[in-house]
Amino acid sequence: MKLNRVAAVISLFTCLQPHTAFACRYSVRDIGFVDLGAEPYRLYGYVSQDTPVESTSALTRISNAALLDSNVHSEVVNTDSRKDHPALKYLDLWRIQSFPAAILVSPDGQSLLVPVTNPNQPFEETLRSALDDIVSSPKRDEILQHIGTAYAVVLLFEGHHPNENATARKAASGAIERVRVQMAAVPESVMQPPVLIVSDLESFPRERILLWSLGLNSDKLSEPCVAVLYGRMRWIGPLMKGEEISESNLIGILSVIGANCECGLDISWTRGTMLPVRWNNEMRARVAKALGFDPEHPMVKMEASGILRRGFSYPGAPFGYVELAVESEHPSGTQELPLDEDRSETVLAPPSAKMESDEPVRTESNVVLKNALYLFAGLAALIIIGGLFILFRTAVRRS
Repeated sequence: MKLNRVAAVISLFTCLQPHTAFACRYSVRDIGFVDLGAEPYRLYGYVSQDTPVESTSALTRISNAALLDSNVHSEVVNTDSRKDHPALKYLDLWRIQSFPAAILVSPDGQSLLVPVTNPNQPFEETLRSALDDIVSSPKRDEILQHIGTAYAVVLLFEGHHPNENATARKAASGAIERVRVQMAAVPESVMQPPVLIVSDLESFPRERILLWSLGLNSDKLSEPCVAVLYGRMRWIGPLMKGEEISESNLIGILSVIGANCECGLDISWTRGTMLPVRWNNEMRARVAKALGFDPEHPMVKMEASGILRRGFSYPGAPFGYVELAVESEHPSGTQELPLDEDRSETVLAPPSAKMESDEPVRTESNVVLKNALYLFAGLAALIIIGGLFILFRTAVRRS
């Protein structure tokens, strides 16, 4: 009897191996909510030996408190006592002569002057307002309302020409409708199709930080631009401008977000650039409830880290394969430019909507072949174990 149970357990374990090896637990969207220690934005506060002590203290205290639940780290630098600090190079770039002052630096090295003093306003009041603008704005708050339950957010910045804006809206709406129709193919944690959020010209002054984090300058933005956001406010794929905004290009990016992480997809490039945002405990709880798991849990982070270290090629996506020409959102070697200079060269070319090779098909066939081989191996092991069991029973009876 015991031998019979052992044989059954071994057979069951063997037959389940193909399913375990190729189990698909997370989607790209799910992994997008997991923070694995991405490089943060950095806010450098500058003071000198002549800066009042109360101002220096306020800069440290208020910055630490205001940025606590965000992906922006603050540091106060004394320009007189720390002359070798690497952040001093931004003072020359922005020609700063008076203190206190503050500069925001993105993970890729782009910098932005943050006004923290106002002659007509107390320093602490001006500082609090500036810090709040770094991690919060009307459109970012609107994005946070949807991003926990929606498939993704399509963010459209309108340009100066109504016809171009209408064309961009139509392309975005068409792509969203394509996803909505096929919502059955996306993870169960997704409760809404992609959401379109539009920022018009009048909203640009309040969205200065958001525009900058996407490589845009509101003073020079004349044509519509679109970015796709998902997960923990991550920007995925290239920023599209003008005629680059098409339904097929958007579908190419959106299809990747719904793809499964553990079925042959190289998702190392899909982690996206996190935009500066406040991600507090309330937001964490809402996301965990929607996902059905806690993306902050150490075991989840360990799993996600292991998935991201794997290297596979991309076999397909929920809404049809589109090969993307994806690079880093901000190519290496771009210069740190003041806000009044043109940063248009830092954006990427649009994704290609064509399959340039049959490599994805071959990769998918390889995965199927591996599954079949595992299945045959399990069946062979089952037959061998069954045969050995019969021989053993026969030998026992004869004895």
